[in-house]
Amino acid sequence: MLDTRSTPAVNAHPKVEALPALTSLRFFAAAYVVAFHYTPYYFPQVGETSFVSLGYSGVTFFFLLSGFILAYNYRDADLSQPSARSLFYRARFARVYPVFLLALMIHVPWFLAWVTKQPMPLKALMASGAILAPLGIHAWVPGAACSLDCPSWSVSVELFFYALFPILLPLVLRNPKQIALVTFAFWAAVVALATLVWQASSGGVSLISPEEGGIRPVLIAEFVKYFPLLHLPEFLAGLLLFVAWRSAPLSTPLLIFAAIGFGALIVTFARFVPEPVMHNGLTVLAWAPLILACAAFRRGPLCSAPLIFLGKISFALYLLHIPVFAFLNTADKVVLHGTLAAHPWIGIAVNSAASLVAATLVHLLVEEPMRRRIMRGARPVAGRPMPVSRVGA
Repeated sequence: MLDTRSTPAVNAHPKVEALPALTSLRFFAAAYVVAFHYTPYYFPQVGETSFVSLGYSGVTFFFLLSGFILAYNYRDADLSQPSARSLFYRARFARVYPVFLLALMIHVPWFLAWVTKQPMPLKALMASGAILAPLGIHAWVPGAACSLDCPSWSVSVELFFYALFPILLPLVLRNPKQIALVTFAFWAAVVALATLVWQASSGGVSLISPEEGGIRPVLIAEFVKYFPLLHLPEFLAGLLLFVAWRSAPLSTPLLIFAAIGFGALIVTFARFVPEPVMHNGLTVLAWAPLILACAAFRRGPLCSAPLIFLGKISFALYLLHIPVFAFLNTADKVVLHGTLAAHPWIGIAVNSAASLVAATLVHLLVEEPMRRRIMRGARPVAGRPMPVSRVGA
């Protein structure tokens, strides 16, 4: 029988029922990001407007899901109390930092090799990632944001969300309609500004791969794609999504249909949408109904033990797939004389399998043991129900 007891960090919040399908869904989002990163190397002929080319939107899914799950887990926790806030931050540190730091350390040799090849001032900015990334603040500095294990930029953004969460959650729970309006207005303003800045400075190169334009487009692209404040609306949307789910349950088939419909529209018309708009939140339209639908599942394939386990290793998979690729790419050039590059299907299969193995080992040997050790001795927090206004009330 599926265990529906609370599965988050030990004693960090009052017990809640697990949402197993959402755990499984994390794996598919991580795999989407992996495909996005691996495909251009092994299959460069794949178009920039294909389904795979939108794999970066998997990060939008994680920001949205993070807001939803944190609101779900902490809705009855009194985060106005210093002890509760301290325990929240301790739990978040235990959840992300061990794997985050390990992934950074593994990637150091390729980071050093990459930095030495860059011209100034990009070299200096990238080198600063060696200090800023372990502190979790590298996403704030274009050039450093993507220098040391590029996927780690999103952890830097998440740490920003965590810092604000004890303030944001009570505001959203008490005033969801007003916060929704402010969130949408803020998102529209920041993506409009990002679009204007990018179009004026890009020189016609792609936001996703701006290297052909030189240093200036690279740095501006990193600001547009990675700067934490520009992604805050995606996290706020996740908090609001929880309020909507709790206040006004919707038909699951209708939600799945909406997710598929919006997803198809986004893929079809992506080429006509400014890249900063697409990259920084528009895909919420497809991810949100999918999250709402899967939050209702208590049985079925997404609630099976194998998929739940894959969901649990998804964080390690997300952070390790680039270091794994760097290692195998080096081995392919030095030892295998380009065999993997010459046989792309084999290359992508080997990289994907190696990433899964690495993620599994790190989850079992590092992530979970370190999380338990950091949370050992934590005292349970007393909860109090917080008012949740009905959407539209």
